[in-house]
Amino acid sequence: MTVVVIDTNAVHRDPWLGNEPGVALRGIAEAGDCKLIFPRVVIDELRRQQADWVSDNRAIVAKTIDKMRGGPIDVEATAQSLERSFDGLQAQIEASFEALLALSGVEVAEIPADITASLVTRDLAKHRPFLEVGSEPWSAGFRDAVIWETVLRTIENLEENERLIFVTADRGFLSEDKRSLHEHLLSDVVDVLNNPDQVISAKTTFLAQSEVEKLIKAEQAAVAEHAALVRVATDALFELDGQEVTEQLQYGGDFGHPSFVRFPLPAMDNGTIVAIDQDSEFVVERVSGAKATATAEVLVSVNGSTYIGDYPFDDEGGAGALEIVGDLNDHYFETSIGIPLRAVVEIDTTGGPDSYQSFEIILESIS
Repeated sequence: MTVVVIDTNAVHRDPWLGNEPGVALRGIAEAGDCKLIFPRVVIDELRRQQADWVSDNRAIVAKTIDKMRGGPIDVEATAQSLERSFDGLQAQIEASFEALLALSGVEVAEIPADITASLVTRDLAKHRPFLEVGSEPWSAGFRDAVIWETVLRTIENLEENERLIFVTADRGFLSEDKRSLHEHLLSDVVDVLNNPDQVISAKTTFLAQSEVEKLIKAEQAAVAEHAALVRVATDALFELDGQEVTEQLQYGGDFGHPSFVRFPLPAMDNGTIVAIDQDSEFVVERVSGAKATATAEVLVSVNGSTYIGDYPFDDEGGAGALEIVGDLNDHYFETSIGIPLRAVVEIDTTGGPDSYQSFEIILESIS
């Protein structure tokens, strides 16, 4: 999942994300492939900007109407109608923000509690996004600092496989060349995350859309690769169904267990796997560019025959105990055992996912 956190200046001309990249981002969020987050400060700033726009234009119109009073035309009815119209505009603006925030995948991140000390420390240390401005420097950037504290709280809650894109062109957040977050903010990210590459910045919603789509494609490719690896591992595991596990004649004339058997067996002849139950999902680890390992816990059921004199009659039973199924003859029992094991599949990943294949599987004891 990609999390897109939006700063005020990135959308001040289009606070409802109505342009082409904004609509695309909203669609991706509604599809569940990303999450759009507006910090509370950002939403309040955007609302205030729109309220100021209504208020400023209301004042201009009222001034014009006042100039017309006392003339040959009665403008009172017009003045009252315009007042109602401006009241309606303000209501429409509020409704439009409510509609935006009601969209699936769009959220408001509230201001973290008890951040006063953190803000004071950051301000005194002259750390971004606080800025020293003026010929006799004074501190600016209070709201930006609150936004960043909100972003940090969101970063703290990122999952290991999630990415965050902070959409901002505000110089308080960016490096001098405006190509990345400022080093002060990058230091904050490093303090929170093991992998700071999980957080990037984008100056516009156009760039944010591009980054989100790139990350989605990468995620889809990773999902497809994982599915291919699991499919190969699963096929290799269940190909063992029906295979003998007890000692048998090997190449060269010696007797030995099959190469995939790495676990002790009870007193049993002609032991054959009759069922495989997978108890956990395959955990896949990329070993190198051409090799991966998939591991899962399984319960392997083996049927065979046991010489009556070798049967462990003192066995106390329990999970995996050798059980008597029936009598084969006067000398042998038909026996069965369920053995909890770990399946380890080595997979050749040369080429694309469609060409992956297993080159070794072992069943080993779970220590």
